[in-house]
Amino acid sequence: SLNRASVSVSDGSVTITKPNGETLRLKAKSLIALPVPPPLSPEEGLKSQRLPNGFVAELVAHEPQITDPVAFDWDAGGRLWVVQMNDYPTGLDENGKPGGAVKILSERDDRGRYSKSVVFADGIAFPTGVMPWRKGALIASAPDILFMEDRDGDGRADYREVLFTGFEPGNQQHRFNGFEWGLDGWVYAANGDSGGNVRSVKTGKTISISGRDVRFRPDTGEIETVSAMTQYGLRRDDWGNWFGNDNPVWLWHVTLPERYLRRNPQLAVKRVKKMLANYDDATRVFPVSAPMDRPNQPWSLNHVTSGCTPTPYRDSLFGAEFSASVFCGEPVHNAVHREVLERDGSGFRSRRAAGEEKREFLASSDNWFRPVFLRTGPDGALWVADFYRFVLEHPEWISPEMQARLDLRAGSDRGRIYRIAPAGAPRRPVPVLSTMSDMELALAMDSTNGWQRDMAHCLLVEREADGVAPVLVSLLSPARAPQVRIQALAALGSLGSLNEAVAASMLSDPNPWVRCEALRQAEAFTSGAIFDKVAALARDADAAVKLQTAFTLGCWPAGKAESVLTEMAVGASEDLLTAIRSSLKPESALFEKL
Repeated sequence: SLNRASVSVSDGSVTITKPNGETLRLKAKSLIALPVPPPLSPEEGLKSQRLPNGFVAELVAHEPQITDPVAFDWDAGGRLWVVQMNDYPTGLDENGKPGGAVKILSERDDRGRYSKSVVFADGIAFPTGVMPWRKGALIASAPDILFMEDRDGDGRADYREVLFTGFEPGNQQHRFNGFEWGLDGWVYAANGDSGGNVRSVKTGKTISISGRDVRFRPDTGEIETVSAMTQYGLRRDDWGNWFGNDNPVWLWHVTLPERYLRRNPQLAVKRVKKMLANYDDATRVFPVSAPMDRPNQPWSLNHVTSGCTPTPYRDSLFGAEFSASVFCGEPVHNAVHREVLERDGSGFRSRRAAGEEKREFLASSDNWFRPVFLRTGPDGALWVADFYRFVLEHPEWISPEMQARLDLRAGSDRGRIYRIAPAGAPRRPVPVLSTMSDMELALAMDSTNGWQRDMAHCLLVEREADGVAPVLVSLLSPARAPQVRIQALAALGSLGSLNEAVAASMLSDPNPWVRCEALRQAEAFTSGAIFDKVAALARDADAAVKLQTAFTLGCWPAGKAESVLTEMAVGASEDLLTAIRSSLKPESALFEKL
């Protein structure tokens, strides 16, 4: 008889309104809380993990050493920096009081667990990202990007500088976050869906980031928008492709870079990203935890509703079958999902991995398990931050009636970080790059591990190490892995040590992604003789190379480029046509025709 009735709870009473308008008001002696499964100890939580055969989970950190982890990264000395959002969801006092922290973990024992931790900074408002930088760290804390440093050597930050400000605070699940090193030497950050008018303190320049992610240079204060808008975790693969997602979407690929599109102010662009995971029933999730009452959207049960941290796997430890895998967090359903990329034109399509058609890569039977952040570690393992809260949803989307029956901060004194690796594989030590010479750093780039290449690249740029060019050039040999060749080429460009002859030679590299990077590097030599080799790639067999060629040609005068662009326009796909249009002037006859 109460079907389609509305129910509200307040002042110790329950009010039921029937569809015909009749109201019943029941006085209650007490409100009964929703049944809450008890939290598991760290060791019990470890046992709750379900992984494919051949993989194991290890605990590397847990409460009380860390609590509420939402992001992490390693510094050049091998230490792990962990961001704690202890003030989620509404502040320590439930009225916005900041309580986030950044901790530094070091000294692992024979089980691989960190035995030492130091509070680097605390009292930070809802922090959402960290990146070790020079002698300190970049920290995301809307409205600011902070640089903090320990200058007196006691382990705690005593220097604080606001580098950029104006990111909208918004809901704590939708704040800007980061960070990721780009092959171009910029640091990238996700918008978070809140936007803002962001000002660089160093340059005074203000930009609107509405609908877009950002990249910036901490040292100079440069900042600009980039295509697409990611909720939590803008990530790059080994080849320079960027991926994002948001809560109801597993994954997308950013296909059209804004820095090219903005060249032609008359260019209209339909989309700048391609949605992946487009197969039948793609949003389906296969949890192993018991279904729980949802605070909203009951129809989303067993479907992706908290997609986050899309993470391309960037190492060889897992084997060749994982070389095109992207892992995604789904904390509402206590799982980590995997998509496998396949080339499709100039971009990708994706599918579930073989053997995971009806299961997730990682699923826990523990309803408190919340995998909110993933990263390929320096050791080749997949590292997972477990926020470990019972209530993950923000109270903004929880009805007052349900809030009255919940402890919104249950689990705020807990948190874990897991390491996922092949069973029996020797545990690699995290490399220490901080003590290496410039030459040793350049040689360290000869690695299949993405973190190691990125950190070596970043340190060489930080040191302005212009004397390492011969070593980096030696890494461009086809005998080296293509991941190494592309990063060495990018590092030469970042250092200003790439000459035209070397750039031209890389346009003939056997790997298409390396040819794409060589095209981007060729844009620095528009006054030279490299044009003919660039133009020749307009007929490349690989669609991604053709797309990048169309973008790169726009760096040359129209008199040289338009004849090639005209040829490319015949039978061109939508993305290729957009790239061609971006390389034309608004007054161009070809632009008008297209």
